Amino acid sequence: MHYDVVVIGAGPGGSTAAYTLAKEGARVLLVDSRKEVGYPVQCAEFVPVQLYYKFPEFFSPETIVQKVNNMVHFTPWGEITTMYSEGFILNRTLWDKKIAGLATKEGAELMLKTKFIGFDGNFVFLKDLGKNEMLKVSANSLIGADGARSTVARLTGEYTKNFLITAQYTLRLKKKLRDLLIFFRDYIPGGYGWIFPKGDVANVGVGIDLDYKLDVVEVLNKFVKELEDFIYIKPILGRTGGFIPGEGVIEPVRGRVLLVGDAGGFCHPITGGGIANAVLTGDMAGRAILEGEIQEYEEESMDTLGQSINRAAEKRRRYMKEWDNLKFRIPKTWIAFEEYYKD
Repeated sequence: MHYDVVVIGAGPGGSTAAYTLAKEGARVLLVDSRKEVGYPVQCAEFVPVQLYYKFPEFFSPETIVQKVNNMVHFTPWGEITTMYSEGFILNRTLWDKKIAGLATKEGAELMLKTKFIGFDGNFVFLKDLGKNEMLKVSANSLIGADGARSTVARLTGEYTKNFLITAQYTLRLKKKLRDLLIFFRDYIPGGYGWIFPKGDVANVGVGIDLDYKLDVVEVLNKFVKELEDFIYIKPILGRTGGFIPGEGVIEPVRGRVLLVGDAGGFCHPITGGGIANAVLTGDMAGRAILEGEIQEYEEESMDTLGQSINRAAEKRRRYMKEWDNLKFRIPKTWIAFEEYYKD
């Protein structure tokens, strides 16, 4: 069982890497510990329109639930700020399946219910969770695309230790929305609340800095009670949550191991935006391996994404570990305000 590349994680980053590699003839094994690609969904499901133009084959009518045009921000001091933010709210389960399906159609082998155990030299150690059996495969390269709390990162070097935590409900809308809604509140410290519309329903969630040691579900419930002009509080049609890396990019290349998406910290540590970055870094990593220039992946990913992500991480450290004087802190740390770009 020898592969050119083993990819751990069949989310957007891992599946994109597998697709990029397989369509050029590389022998790829795509591994995921879940029973099903794309489930459970752990995000608000928005991607910017630019991703559609770069990878149109990843999109289809069934994967796009709604188009949105703007992001509207509601501040605690009553100011409402609108920022252009054209893009799509996805059906992430179907979208993830589509990318993984493209990878397998090109020849990548998909192995579900399989856990990454370790990496030693040319060997990758896996565990078949269904059969409770250990597997040993050889590979020239390993791509870690296994999320914010990446096992690949933890076992191969530095890894993210500081996170934001999110909680989200799917709720019915009282009236349809065309824009993304963002809410800053004193009781959502180091983060924000959101309403991302999906036709007649919406993803309604909060993200907070873990350092504040609050129960994120309690924060979400308080936020939901504030939104009765927009949503029906009951019934709750879905629940999810997850972790967002809060430190910036951490060593994306470790010898023959490459980290993409959240596993490498390629997620904006303030907005939490990470789906597009996962796809972009997955493609970059795949191309670097194909070209035999793995180090170029670090250079390209840092030039394209890393600098802005690390700048945001520094802003989080400087301005968001305290949650007072919000009229000062929010413009300093949010991309819709001019103050964000001044230091």
